Amino acid sequence: MLKLNKKEILRYLGYKRSHELSDDIDDLIEKEIVEVQEASNPRYMYQIFFCHPDEENKTIIVDGTNLVLTGNSIYKHLRYAKKVALLATTLGIEIEQVIRRYEIIDLTRSLVLDASCTEFIEKLCDLAECDIETSVRDEGLTLNRRFSPGYGDLPLAIQPTFLKTIKADTKLGISLTDTMLMIPRKSVTAIIGLFEDKELALPKRKQNKCLSCEMEDCNFRIGG
Repeated sequence: MLKLNKKEILRYLGYKRSHELSDDIDDLIEKEIVEVQEASNPRYMYQIFFCHPDEENKTIIVDGTNLVLTGNSIYKHLRYAKKVALLATTLGIEIEQVIRRYEIIDLTRSLVLDASCTEFIEKLCDLAECDIETSVRDEGLTLNRRFSPGYGDLPLAIQPTFLKTIKADTKLGISLTDTMLMIPRKSVTAIIGLFEDKELALPKRKQNKCLSCEMEDCNFRIGG
């Protein structure tokens, strides 16, 4: 069982330090930390591509694909990257069904479970980053922070091409609504730059907690 951060779950719920946490809510969070991991089907996949900047148009070209990353934010984020990792993660449709059921019979529990899902998928992304970092270690490449479509001025409109590029639509079962939101809802796509010069990997990512974790038998390490 992966240890989720209760403080993060409380933050997603809108709790502040000044708020008093009742025993009932505290117990419910502990219960949902277990349930989210038992009821989810956590999976991730990624592919790594060479990339290069198009300085005239201020875009990033993902070599060998139809994917072009537009917007000033992602251009600055990846301008000096040698490669990019395209990452997709999901908790699966199963947990969505549990949340919807609780929305009918126990709204408080549905909210706590939803916040627990958010923390859980963040941990899944952290594990995927650890995997990516290990895969490029021999190349001496440094990762920067993950950057998702919809952040800054990187448009959500790239989502269909993104998913098809790494086949996350078929392999992970991620689909899109007309407004480019992902189904299952607890899914994340992200772009991570890989740099030869670590000083150019800005903004630098925080230390991945999976790297310092000694749990060799957690669900993610076993099933990742």
